Amino acid sequence: MEGYLDLVRTMGMAIMTDAGATFVSAATTSSEVGERIHIQVVWAFDDFVHWNEIRKNLVLDPRYHEYGSTAASLRVGGTRRFFIPATLSLSS
Repeated sequence: MEGYLDLVRTMGMAIMTDAGATFVSAATTSSEVGERIHIQVVWAFDDFVHWNEIRKNLVLDPRYHEYGSTAASLRVGGTRRFFIPATLSLSS
């Protein structure tokens, strides 16, 4: 966990922000409950047009390829999710 978070801090944050993403947060599940630790790193962007620009910038950045291969060696799985704000209202 510490190695992965350190990689995000030392390489990932610069690469992603240089590509155009905005860092939002990082969090982990507890190591004290006896389950596999999950790490969540959240990045923001305006829309999918902006995301595609970020992706292009990442592919053209040699640092991203090193970051990706190093991150892959430190994790056992992972998923990418895109969340869109939801509007909730209370019903009477």
